[in-house]
Amino acid sequence: QATNPCKTSSTISAVPTEYDLTAIQSHEGFLKVVSYNCCGLKSLLSRNGDVFFRYMERELPDVLCMQETKISDEKIEATQKEMEERLPVPYYFVWNCSTKKKGYSGTAILCRQEPKSVLRADFDDDEGRLTTIDLGDCYIVNAYQPNSGMGLKRLEYRTTAWDPAMRKFLLRLNSEKPVIWCGDMNVIHGDCDVVNMKAKRNKAPGCCDPERENFGMIVGGQGPITDEQRAKRTLPVGRPGEKGLGFVDVWRLLHPCDGEIGHTFWSYRCQGRLKNLGWR
Repeated sequence: QATNPCKTSSTISAVPTEYDLTAIQSHEGFLKVVSYNCCGLKSLLSRNGDVFFRYMERELPDVLCMQETKISDEKIEATQKEMEERLPVPYYFVWNCSTKKKGYSGTAILCRQEPKSVLRADFDDDEGRLTTIDLGDCYIVNAYQPNSGMGLKRLEYRTTAWDPAMRKFLLRLNSEKPVIWCGDMNVIHGDCDVVNMKAKRNKAPGCCDPERENFGMIVGGQGPITDEQRAKRTLPVGRPGEKGLGFVDVWRLLHPCDGEIGHTFWSYRCQGRLKNLGWR
């Protein structure tokens, strides 16, 4: 939905205290896919479970893609049972948990239609960052892309290992049928997707040229670009001389850079949400 359901009634707290779900509209005849970084599913259910299940009842998504579930394999049964008892309609659950470290990363997909199959990454994914289902007419790819981390310690892994493998995986799927790729991409594609890119460029995770260019090779990437375009980091470009896979940034297609900002993340520092100093 274009409307942000979260409202902060306090002038001090950056945590939403009210939620307006009235703007959610019916999607009869369409496939509705919701992507959500829940930042710890157990915490979400215990602290904001009522809001989450009211949202699910109002939204009734056909597919819910969750990232950063932080659920370990032994917790799946109890967590799924709790959710099944409170969800408004039945869902099929597909989980991918981190085997590298408990309570870390992880992805999951809830689907009202039974998937024809579940696909696992054909590359190393011991952090549970990728869950893919086949719905017959299309693939749904739910990704929790690696963050380059504080001090950009994982930038090399992100750009030289994960990104090329992800691109190859999507290329293979896309050759078979349409692909809906969603999730937490942990990258700022265009300058208008973050406040003050000039200060963050090549300094903050998600704002470095290599990871942004890699993303542009999948989403956008309209072939060779000029040095001026490269310097400006305009939205639809990828690496010079290489076209993207033809994926479309749906939000930016509907909301050009000169329109709604559409931030999806705000830091708790400096009252980011209250000041709308966010990222997308």
